[in-house]
Amino acid sequence: MKGLWQRLKESVVHLCFPTKCLYCEERLPPTDLVLCSSCASLLELIDVSERCSTCFNPLPNPHRLICQRCSHYPSHYFRIGAAFNYEHLPSALVKQLKYGNHPALSKGMAAFLVAQLHRLNWPLPDAIVPVPMSFIRRLDRGYNQSLLLAQEMGKMLNRPVWELLKRRSGDFSQAALNFEQRSKLEGHSFKLRQSPSIQDKVLLVVDDVMTTGSTLERCAEVLREGSPSTLYALTFCRTLLND
Repeated sequence: MKGLWQRLKESVVHLCFPTKCLYCEERLPPTDLVLCSSCASLLELIDVSERCSTCFNPLPNPHRLICQRCSHYPSHYFRIGAAFNYEHLPSALVKQLKYGNHPALSKGMAAFLVAQLHRLNWPLPDAIVPVPMSFIRRLDRGYNQSLLLAQEMGKMLNRPVWELLKRRSGDFSQAALNFEQRSKLEGHSFKLRQSPSIQDKVLLVVDDVMTTGSTLERCAEVLREGSPSTLYALTFCRTLLND
């Protein structure tokens, strides 16, 4: 009887405040779903065999392991990967997580990150490191979306999440910057916290979106001060770059 009463209450709430698919806005039944079945079927992970193993941009030559850009500008990471291209539904999910006040989306998005991590066949890290947000921006948003993704991944993989990096409060959003401007970001935008020790550790840096990769590279430069053995980076989305 109690379960029936709960379902009746949920149905009444749904009639008064109907939930909609976050992408196409189709009305949803009274469940915890945020996407309709049609939109959910659009989420297909990137085929890792078609991407540069260093920057994860598409490979124009399938017989090469790394793209031309990475052959000239080596990364601080051993490998970089992403679950989706920054377009269509995946980009909408990122925007809802960052700007739409939907922190609960991080759980489902982290599941895709874990799935892609297994497809990439990377070793499990000793710790997961979120890309930090400045205190002012975190206060304004209420949470750091990269930290939420890292925490959910940590639960699924049974790995600790270490907030090793701190971002200066004067740092600004890069959303409106072009490739050249992003690439010139100053390294002292980040600094390494004192503990725990990361010497000889395998670390996985997690963020929501990678555009030029400049933010991830600045994070790696600072993490290298602690002498980790290997650095990996994984993001929910990757913006495609033109060579």
